[in-house]
Amino acid sequence: MSNSVNIKKTLIPIFVFIALIVLFALVFNLATHGKFLNAANINNILSNAILASFTAWGFCFIMALNYMDLSVGAVIMIAVYVSGEAGNAFGVPALVVCGLAVGVAVMTLNFAIFTWTRVPSWVAGLGLALIYEGCISIYQKYKETLGGNLVYLDTKYGILGRAPLIYVAFAIGLILAYILYNRSALGLNARSVGSNPNVARAMGINITRTLIMTGIVSGIFIGCAGFLRESFSAGSVIPVPQSLSSLAVIFPGFAAIFIAQVLGKWINMIIAVPFCAMLIYLCYNVFAMTGVPLGTISETMIALFIIIFGLIAQRGNKGVVK
Repeated sequence: MSNSVNIKKTLIPIFVFIALIVLFALVFNLATHGKFLNAANINNILSNAILASFTAWGFCFIMALNYMDLSVGAVIMIAVYVSGEAGNAFGVPALVVCGLAVGVAVMTLNFAIFTWTRVPSWVAGLGLALIYEGCISIYQKYKETLGGNLVYLDTKYGILGRAPLIYVAFAIGLILAYILYNRSALGLNARSVGSNPNVARAMGINITRTLIMTGIVSGIFIGCAGFLRESFSAGSVIPVPQSLSSLAVIFPGFAAIFIAQVLGKWINMIIAVPFCAMLIYLCYNVFAMTGVPLGTISETMIALFIIIFGLIAQRGNKGVVK
């Protein structure tokens, strides 16, 4: 009986949230005379939401430790370029392996730096973001000396960024993120360390090992975000990030995880992430169709939406909300 009650408590909020998204989509579809819900537009929204979901799942593990790594966007961009080079040279399997390898290697390096330098993660992350962006710029200049440009993936190797394989990748990512975050010792240990490292240490949790393992796991999802982004953009060159512009890469995923944390009262955060990402890209799409300039204005409106959403969700709470 208790299991059936718990299942109902989990499923009902999910269905309500889905129903609200569907209602929003239907209303706007009527307002745009059917342009909003055409197959190409829906696929574009879902594909972008999937890219943001992998970024957000990576952040779920990072933030479980009460860390904030702002170099993630630059790590994704390194994975983009490396996986693109590997994909063009050796095909789709190399694209996947190299994207994952970059994500895991660089995020493990990040967490090793956080662990052994004791520098606050957000400070170190900003510094690392600048270093990684500089490395990408050096690589760009090297390519220019050879008479070429930054790599773009040949369209024949971009199958993972198109239906149906992008949805297969999403399903695998969702299952893996859910199990690792909710059902594994690593997920439990990461949340324990983030909640109170002294208590976690007293419980026998190896904090250093937990930090490094979290870097590895978050790197898997961030690496996936990299090679999927390159696959989705196959046939075009992705601009080089400069002056911390890589932060824009993580904004949709970061916004999704923020809303998912608010919805965590009712929906498991890992499951909520893709729905929140979809909601964000629905808003972006609405802005584009209504003539709102994309970029700073649209992102400001999304940020205001997130703040309002947080205020509504925290209504009734007394005191300072941390």
